[in-house]
Amino acid sequence: MLKHQPKTLAKILDYIARRSPGEHGLFWDPDGGMPWKEFYWVLQEDPSLRFVRESTIRELALLGIELPFALDGKLLRLRPEVACPRYPSASEVPERLYFGLRPKILVHTQINGLNSSSRRFIPVCADRELALRIARRREQSPILIEILAREASGSGLSFLVAGPHLYLVESVPVEFILFPKIRQSFAERLAGGAGKPVDKPSPPPAPGSFIVEPRHFEAQYHGKTSNRNVKRNDSPKGWKKERRTERHKRDI
Repeated sequence: MLKHQPKTLAKILDYIARRSPGEHGLFWDPDGGMPWKEFYWVLQEDPSLRFVRESTIRELALLGIELPFALDGKLLRLRPEVACPRYPSASEVPERLYFGLRPKILVHTQINGLNSSSRRFIPVCADRELALRIARRREQSPILIEILAREASGSGLSFLVAGPHLYLVESVPVEFILFPKIRQSFAERLAGGAGKPVDKPSPPPAPGSFIVEPRHFEAQYHGKTSNRNVKRNDSPKGWKKERRTERHKRDI
C-alpha cells in the first residue's frame, strides 16, 4: 500500500534517481543501469520512504504513473527515451577524497589498492560524511581511507564528476591511499574473522522450566538403572518361587 499520493511518490523517486543521484551517493552505469539494492538503501535512510519495495515500483506502473526507470531483474534501468547521465572528467579535484572501506577488505586494499568487484566505477567523496554514509549502507563500522586525489590525477588517474561532492574512479593504486594507523595483526584479524558467526549466549530458562541436556539421558544410554528399577530388583533371585512354596504349605 502506498503511503504517499502516487504522483507525489513518483516525483520523489524521480528526484532521487535521476535529478540528483549524486547528492545521495548514487550514479548510473554507462549502459543506464543501477543496482536496485543501492537505490533501496538510500530509501531506507528516509523513514517516510522505507515502505518502498520492488512491488511499489510495479504498482506505480500499473497505475499508469511514469517513472524514468523500470525494474530489470536486480537492476533499475533508465527507459530508452531517458538520456543516461554523462559524467565529465574532472578538470581539477580536491587534494583529498574519501572512501569508507569494509574492514574485511582492508588487508587486500593495502596490498592491491582500491578496486571494484561489482561495478565499473568506485564512488569517492570530497565530503567525509557522505563517504561514511555510503559505506554504512553495507557495513556498520567502516574504515575511512583518504585518497591523494590531486597527486593521483597529476600522475594520469582519471576522476569523473558525478555530483557536488561525488567523484567516480575505476581504481586507485595503493601508493595514493592513506590508511588509518591500525596494527597489522588487528587488520589481519579483521580480514580473517569477517563473515564468521558470532556465538550468542543462550537465553536464561523461563521460571518453572529447565533446559534438557545430554547428561539427563546418561542413565538410559549408558546401561545405568533408574531408581525405579533398583527398587524392583532389591529382592533376591527366586523370590517368586519361595512365596509359592509358602502358600502351598499353608493350604496343606
